[in-house]
Amino acid sequence: MSKRPTPKKRKAKSAGRRQHSVFLAKEVRRLRNKMNSPYGPPAEPKNQADKALQNITKIKA
Repeated sequence: MSKRPTPKKRKAKSAGRRQHSVFLAKEVRRLRNKMNSPYGPPAEPKNQADKALQNITKIKA
């Protein structure tokens, strides 16, 4: 017969909350750094209609 596995300790409720608060602190720092960065804001959308018109090579009558 194989040995029984060792019983694991229960994770404290405070440990999960602490883990979440550490994650939130890192996330806030990351977003704040991204916001203050010159490369942070999202790119402006390209005008897809003008791009489509440039690709037309033949016009069917």
